Amino acid sequence: MDRLAAAAAISPGTTEEIAATVRELADQQAIRNLSAVYSMAVDGHDLATTLACFTEHGAFERAGVTTAGQDALHSFFTTMMSRYSTTLHTPEMHVITVEQGDPRTASGVATGHAELVLEGTLMLAAYRYDDEYAVEAGRWRFSRRRLRYTYVLPFESMATGFGDTRRIRWPQTPFQEADLPESLPTWSDHLA
Repeated sequence: MDRLAAAAAISPGTTEEIAATVRELADQQAIRNLSAVYSMAVDGHDLATTLACFTEHGAFERAGVTTAGQDALHSFFTTMMSRYSTTLHTPEMHVITVEQGDPRTASGVATGHAELVLEGTLMLAAYRYDDEYAVEAGRWRFSRRRLRYTYVLPFESMATGFGDTRRIRWPQTPFQEADLPESLPTWSDHLA
């Protein structure tokens, strides 16, 4: 079922169907809470809580590099947290599909914005996570998070940089093409 159909599907049913719908809604809310807790933990440099958001073999992908497993994630997040003096991640839209054949797995797309201070520069970012979730030890966790950016720009570059395709502009690095929306299969459909 596509995401739009899943979002619009509302129908009364049997007691079992209603119970399954309530369970799915509860699972979706638990996953949304997971995303919020993750953002607050990263911003608070709470490494233990950040790691607890991932399964034992969980993976995080950023800039085409995947880090997997608790030990590797520990090193990755320790490094990332030490890079930034202040961060504020604000989760926004979150579409979640609980797998019908295996209700202990799900997938989703989460978007958000962030303010980050890196090397004394205030950076603004719009991001998207393509997520996979699994229940482990009785709670929902990330089994995989893939981070992509619409932009990462110094605050003072927003007016001139937002319309450019090279919207990834970390300090002291060459400008790079943005991940989104240009990489989406539908992006150029209207140009045909």
